[in-house]
Amino acid sequence: MVDLILKTPCEGLLPVTAGTSTLTEVNIADAWSIAPFDGRRDATAAVLKKQGLSLPDVGTYVENGEKSILWIGDGQWLVFGIADLPPLPAAVTNQSDGWACVRIDGAAIDVMARLAPVDLRHAEGRVLRTLVGHMSAIVIGRSGGVCDVMVMRSMAATLVHELTVAAKGVAARG
Repeated sequence: MVDLILKTPCEGLLPVTAGTSTLTEVNIADAWSIAPFDGRRDATAAVLKKQGLSLPDVGTYVENGEKSILWIGDGQWLVFGIADLPPLPAAVTNQSDGWACVRIDGAAIDVMARLAPVDLRHAEGRVLRTLVGHMSAIVIGRSGGVCDVMVMRSMAATLVHELTVAAKGVAARG
């Protein structure tokens, strides 16, 4: 029998510090993709309200303690922090092991300016679907100029490499 060892997507790759930027891994536990069935958005929202959450508007997210919901596309959201999602009138997929997430503290806006074709200067509270390097990504603007970058788990090492090179470039600029 083989013993499997649980590893995070960025295990052994982070943390990284370059100048004023620090890259750390954000642990994603209990992640669910939800897409309400036609005409069932309000019913889905009602079930989530009992969990202390609401469906966020386009390009935003909501948080309540350890629970959160991100808008990720037309009629699609990612729910985090609920181990056993109650039955929903929606297409639901467990995404817990499918994503890698890296938090950029420090010069996050400058680092991302080298990699993403979006302006992150006013991104606090926003969710952006964009490219980071050549990867499809979700960028979450946090307070204080911090941002989280999510990519598919299989791209974790590439994301860390791209962010590290960009952070070193920003640090070298002085």
